[in-house]
This record gives sequence, C-alpha cells and structure tokens, in this order.
Amino acid sequence: MAHDPIDTLGKATRHNMLVKVECSCGNVRYCRSADLMMAYGGGADPLKLKFDCNRCKPSVKITLLEVRPEHLPKRLMIHKPMKVDGKITWYTERFRG
Repeated sequence: MAHDPIDTLGKATRHNMLVKVECSCGNVRYCRSADLMMAYGGGADPLKLKFDCNRCKPSVKITLLEVRPEHLPKRLMIHKPMKVDGKITWYTERFRG
C-alpha cells in the first residue's frame, strides 16, 4: 500500500504533525501544522513556506515531524502564527502534545 506524500498543511494537520524550521546558525523553531494551516490555508505546501531567521537571515531548512513526545525536546516552545488585521503576527506557547 503506497502512502501519499504529505505535501499540504491540510494533510500534515490530519496526521497531527509539527513543522520544524532550522537555520544554518543553529536557530530552531517548531510550529503546529494546524496553526500554520489557519494562517496560510490547508493547500499550502509546508516545505515551501517562507520563514526568516531573526539572527542571520539565511535560507532555512523545513522538516515535518510526527508528534512523538519521547522524541521531542523537553519544554518545547511552539511558534504560533495569528492573522491580525490581514498581517501575520507570531506568538509563542508551551507545547502540550
């Protein structure tokens, strides 16, 4: 049985995935696919979203992760986008699984 690739935020959300954004300087952010879907839409490709590093502004690497608490860092902080007046604003909150 072939598995479809997870190429949209909608599919990633159905699988309850996290999006890990890594910069070459070592800066790492985690986002819930469901939060990203609310801001960017369910048809957006999670691997093509635009993220900027606030430290050095290079290109970033994006990875989709299955939510497995034993493999995630302790006290993980999630970066959550919210649309406010048509503009995306980022908030942080503690990951609760």
